[in-house]
Amino acid sequence: MNTTIQYYSQQLEAINHKSLWIGQNVIEKIDGISEKIAFIRPIPELHSVAELIGHLTALHIDLINKIRIKHGLQEIYRPNDWRSNNELQIMGWEQIKKDYEKIILSLSVFIRDKPDSFLEETYMEKDYKSSNPFEYILEGAIHHTLYHLGQIGITIKLLITKELHV
Repeated sequence: MNTTIQYYSQQLEAINHKSLWIGQNVIEKIDGISEKIAFIRPIPELHSVAELIGHLTALHIDLINKIRIKHGLQEIYRPNDWRSNNELQIMGWEQIKKDYEKIILSLSVFIRDKPDSFLEETYMEKDYKSSNPFEYILEGAIHHTLYHLGQIGITIKLLITKELHV
């Protein structure tokens, strides 16, 4: 039986691709963003939409790797967890979006058929001093994605407002 793991898989799919109770999912939110707008920071202290999506992609790659080898590898997650706009512009906005959609689908498919007992299994953090159950990191990934979805919405709103006043 894997009803809990199915729930997490469905949550990942919903916040990224499906209809939400209120508001847009990640893909809907970023779909209409142009290449030009994607790399603009509305103010220097905020990340661009491209930086946020690049970060979420790195986060989910890290999660898949933790599930595969039950260990957090620093070289997998860093320094690419927050790539600069310059690095991301070389990749291009369309590729960044494709990479994000691909990793979300990969993660969802990767966990979907695991038994619920998998959630109690642990992985070792990269500091070798602590371990956490996989349920902790799956919940964290969902929460973190929602957190950044809110940031993306605010960033877009600031960019639109700024554009209107120029």
